[in-house]
Amino acid sequence: MDLIKKFLSLLWLNILWLVCCIPVITAGASTCAAFAVTLRFADEDEEVNTFGGIARRFFKALKQDFLQGILIFMFTAAGLSLGYFLFDRARDYGFNLIIILLLFVYAMFVLILNLYAYPLIARYSNTFVNTLRNSVAIFIMNTKVSLRTLALVILEIAVLYFTRYIYFAGLLILPALIFYTVSRTAKDIFVRMENPAPAESEELSEENTEETD
Repeated sequence: MDLIKKFLSLLWLNILWLVCCIPVITAGASTCAAFAVTLRFADEDEEVNTFGGIARRFFKALKQDFLQGILIFMFTAAGLSLGYFLFDRARDYGFNLIIILLLFVYAMFVLILNLYAYPLIARYSNTFVNTLRNSVAIFIMNTKVSLRTLALVILEIAVLYFTRYIYFAGLLILPALIFYTVSRTAKDIFVRMENPAPAESEELSEENTEETD
């Protein structure tokens, strides 16, 4: 029953996200708003237990993060556009091992910059530049879990891409599932950041052995 409820909640969130992406320029703000909801899904917050609660949280975050959402969307779009341009030039020039490696490094760089940027905007108030810096820092400090999450996201994006052969059916649910996948990891990292474990206490006294004549 919980699985069905989660599926329906993600479906409803995906509909809200799609509708608010229609003007295109609002896609970034809509994505940040979706992350504001999926972070609460991951935290099992009662605020998003109902369709009404999901909508209220979504539109509140949409308004709150509108400007930052536009900025991050422009950044993401620029990164993807440049990536497509480089891929197109490489295809004309001819692929070789070095070109493939450089394209892979560029793609990873763009993904790392963006992976935590949207959930960071959804959860914290910060400057745009610091958000990007923090996204990279979080990835580096949590490399293993971040790479695992990134692999899942790439797989989900690949499935979303291939659903174009069946009338883009994946658009009905997969974007929200991608947001939720990232949010599950981001939420745990954010909680650890906000509640750091106490440092090991230092010994109150040290044994000093002095040689006396």
